[in-house]
Amino acid sequence: LACQRHGKDNNAENLGNLVILEFANPGAPVLYGSASSIANLKTGEYSPGSPERGIIHMALAQLVNYYHLPCELCSGNCDCKVPDIQAGFERAMNFTAAMLMGGVDIIDGVGAIDASNAMSPELLVIDNEIIDGIRRLTRGFEVDDDTLALDVIDKVGPGGIFLGEKHTLEHYKKEIWMPEISDKNTFTTWRKMGSKTMDKVAEKVDEILATHKPEPIPEDVEKEIARILKRAETESK
Repeated sequence: LACQRHGKDNNAENLGNLVILEFANPGAPVLYGSASSIANLKTGEYSPGSPERGIIHMALAQLVNYYHLPCELCSGNCDCKVPDIQAGFERAMNFTAAMLMGGVDIIDGVGAIDASNAMSPELLVIDNEIIDGIRRLTRGFEVDDDTLALDVIDKVGPGGIFLGEKHTLEHYKKEIWMPEISDKNTFTTWRKMGSKTMDKVAEKVDEILATHKPEPIPEDVEKEIARILKRAETESK
């Protein structure tokens, strides 16, 4: 009964800590969080890349929705040692489980491998695309007169082509998810373009490192951070 026990214990720990924090600093902002998963029964080691982690997080997300608390779930870290196929399916499985429930404000563990003992820049890029795709999945679709477009269907008729219709041009960017890294070409086109797989991701990492300019922290925020650090340093003595 690993999932049941982990869910129960994690919930009790969160609520207990919230009570302690409220006594220590009334009104302090808090996050209900979890990095729970099962143990590998062959070794006894922590095993985050398991479907049981997704089940635990789905249960906790339901509790968070009931409590109306902000929530953070560590759904990214997994058992893989390198950015490989195992990394992809473990992360997609647990990202999806957490995000489908709704009410989760922060997903962390992005880019983490080997149970968060290491980080991979390539996986940061891959995770960004996985999460972006899941966000499209969880958004679903609207059903109304505009999206059904019965008038356009009547106009185009059986066997017609919708690609040139104004309605298609107005809606495709919102309705059709367009990945940045994943290859959507035919096999022949993919071969002509160099048959790239993970090297395509590595190129994206290099591009980001070479061109990205981080936004500066606003001056008032920087002052507040300095104030908090100074207070913490004083109170810890």
